[in-house]
Amino acid sequence: MIEVIKEYLVPGSIPFLLFGLTIGVILLYRRSLKVWGIRWLTLLVAVYMVLSMPLSYKVMESILSRGYTEQVDITDLDGVTGIVILGGGSVTIRSGSDEMNTLSNAGVLRVWEGVRLYHKLDEPWVIVSGGVNERIGMTTPESVPMRDILIQGGIPASRILLESSSSNTYEQAINLSSMLETRGVERFVMVTSPSHMRRAVGTFTAQGLDPIPAPSKQHPDNFLADRSNILPNSEALDESRMAMREIMALIYYALRGWLSSP
Repeated sequence: MIEVIKEYLVPGSIPFLLFGLTIGVILLYRRSLKVWGIRWLTLLVAVYMVLSMPLSYKVMESILSRGYTEQVDITDLDGVTGIVILGGGSVTIRSGSDEMNTLSNAGVLRVWEGVRLYHKLDEPWVIVSGGVNERIGMTTPESVPMRDILIQGGIPASRILLESSSSNTYEQAINLSSMLETRGVERFVMVTSPSHMRRAVGTFTAQGLDPIPAPSKQHPDNFLADRSNILPNSEALDESRMAMREIMALIYYALRGWLSSP
């Protein structure tokens, strides 16, 4: 059921648009429901117009990220022996025997923040967490390209641990709990995007962990800087879709009891 929601019921996605258009057309062909068809299609167009405006995703991200927008203060990291970096999405590209694994912008920014923190600390363990998702073309664990970028950033492979079986934040919290305990890591920082940090902290805390939030940048420098806040564009629509998905995930996690109480 949850996979159906992710695929078809997230406003801003193409499947949601096609699903909504199909409903509207069906209503139009029913004479008694034609007025409702017109209203439905008008609403659908209005929703997608608003979500395509950069201002929309900025407002949603601002709400999601509230309290998690500043880089962690290094002076607050005494005794930290671990860095946990949560995956932000990747894709596996294959052609014959050739393969390349590419991280999303969010994934790269999270890993870069982990590299920055590592060089400020005393050789902590670095755990990268991310499994596979064949439905979206991610057939190699996300933790693998994350590890590769860490090594490029000067972190020894011997200090990097991979958690490669999780498919969501809840599974990451469960899997990482045992990994941290095995390595004797009691105090650790958790790196993820600002808009994802609230759900991540709540989920990890509910599992008895006490992560120190270390948000990465939300977007690369000058992301859509040359775009109007009002004029619609496809990149803004995609960011709004991801923000809507995060809002829905927060609600779902709360209903499942996977988040700690405030």
